[in-house]
Amino acid sequence: MNETYQDPSHPASFGGVDALHRALGRKVSRKEIKNFLEGVDAYTLHKPIRKKFPTNKVIVYSIDQQWQADLVDLSSLSKYNKGYRYLLCCIDVLSKYAWIVPLKQKRGTDILEAFKIIFSHRKPKFLQTDQGTEFENSIFQKFLKENIVKYFTTYNATKASIVERFNRTLKTKMWKYFTSQNTYTYLNVLQKLVQSYNNTYHSSIKRRPIEVNSENEREVWFTLYGKKSPPSTCVLNVGDIVRISKKKLTFEKGYETNFSE
Repeated sequence: MNETYQDPSHPASFGGVDALHRALGRKVSRKEIKNFLEGVDAYTLHKPIRKKFPTNKVIVYSIDQQWQADLVDLSSLSKYNKGYRYLLCCIDVLSKYAWIVPLKQKRGTDILEAFKIIFSHRKPKFLQTDQGTEFENSIFQKFLKENIVKYFTTYNATKASIVERFNRTLKTKMWKYFTSQNTYTYLNVLQKLVQSYNNTYHSSIKRRPIEVNSENEREVWFTLYGKKSPPSTCVLNVGDIVRISKKKLTFEKGYETNFSE
């Protein structure tokens, strides 16, 4: 069980009870898995604090119709990773399939070369990012036009929520790996972690991202969007005096340790 948990390329690596139980099947009971995890620092120290809040869904109709991209700043770990400071993360909105390319700098030319690698596998019809200059420069914009990819940015505080949620999942895996192996070096296992994610059961689509294709995308769509929750009833009346909440970050740094040693 420990070997499965600490293998960066395994779909159940650094996961919870459900992930390990799916991977190990009937060989090990859920109780045994839970007891095992309670003795693993990489699990107990990084166990997430659950906070549920409603978010607006990004609705698409086919695989590769829309991707979201974001740049993760890991400058603090560059000295352990040959000077690499950033991770370019892309995710397909429907299938949740993801790609990552490490970067030393975030100039337009660096972003361009990274997307060339990603587009050699697949490419979207639409690409959504935040308003970072690394994406809005003329060099990268010309590349997108040449590849017939329509580009748009997000202006509100929630930004590109799907890729940000993926970033948090990735960082959680990374920091569990760091704790497990007593290291801050990730370059040698980065693609294994991405492979693990793409082969891991995703609760929102009820399958692994790697399993989604043009033949089953309609079924995936109904899984994602088919059941809509009833609208909530407003308890306020016109003229009520209310407090306006201050803007807060949508995603906190859940990948760092949440509990003391």
